[in-house]
Amino acid sequence: MPESKNQPKRIRIINDCLAQKGTYWSTDELLAKMADADLKVSVRTLRADVADMKFDSQLGYEAPIESDKAKGGYYYSDPEYSIDKLPLNRNDIIALEMAATTLKQYQYIPLMNEFNTTIEKIIRVVNRVKRGNYETILDFIEFEKTPTAIGLEHMDPIIEAIQHHQCLKVEYHRFENDQAAEVTIHPYFIKEYRNRWYVIGLKDATDEIRIYAFDRIIKVEATDTFYKKNTHFADNDYLKNCIGIHQGNGKIEKVGLKFQPKDGKYVITQPLHRSQQIVEHDGPEVIIQLDVIINFELTGIILSYGAAVEVLEPVSLRKKISSIGQEISGLYSS
Repeated sequence: MPESKNQPKRIRIINDCLAQKGTYWSTDELLAKMADADLKVSVRTLRADVADMKFDSQLGYEAPIESDKAKGGYYYSDPEYSIDKLPLNRNDIIALEMAATTLKQYQYIPLMNEFNTTIEKIIRVVNRVKRGNYETILDFIEFEKTPTAIGLEHMDPIIEAIQHHQCLKVEYHRFENDQAAEVTIHPYFIKEYRNRWYVIGLKDATDEIRIYAFDRIIKVEATDTFYKKNTHFADNDYLKNCIGIHQGNGKIEKVGLKFQPKDGKYVITQPLHRSQQIVEHDGPEVIIQLDVIINFELTGIILSYGAAVEVLEPVSLRKKISSIGQEISGLYSS
């Protein structure tokens, strides 16, 4: 086999030798290591491999290989370097660091537990191998901190039940009730909204689709109840017509909203819903239209803009927001 076909294997051998801290390797010693791996290599090829490790940008190693004749040969001037730790260029490092840091925001989710050590290891390796040559993105990017959500300990058994088509007996404490109650559900899929997690499934007693918040689940266990497969909706479609997780009356309505220019620009660049259409944006106001189910979450978002938004339609939503506004005014009028 031509020597060029074995370069990855040869580079691995050179790295394994030079990565041993405090060691120096002569050409003959490296060739002997090659021979031990059944590789017949010329001096010229070995030197070419060393040069490629140091200077070939396509390989991306940028290996800190130096030679000291007095001490016997080649060595890594950075004792922490290894191609196992950095077969990457600068852009790769930045992308990897960004990805690992983003994943780290979800470290409290049980499903991510097995990856936590790997994520931490990647961040440590990236920070070390940069060797001061690159400014870490963590110095000038602050990610939104994801708070630890209550009830995440139920994530794994719920996922397992969905995967294996098992019913669950859930001890559930609704906020409006004084005591918890047991309910049997056929779990179908899991949804996250604003750092809260929910399981959507069929309530066995009523054959109705229900949503259960993780933070109100006290206990969950598998049951032998016959599992009813989901024939009601496609998982990705169930919540597509609403903001958040509440279905309200299930009726899709046209919602017209008129924003003050400044807030309207924010809504244009970050739509409230996938159905959002811009009706007007060149005039003194920004008008958008949504085709959504009117629910608690939509109402809350509209109220969060205060006097910067006006509901144009439907009339029922306009009256509702007006009524809530009057109640709020009443709180401060005395």
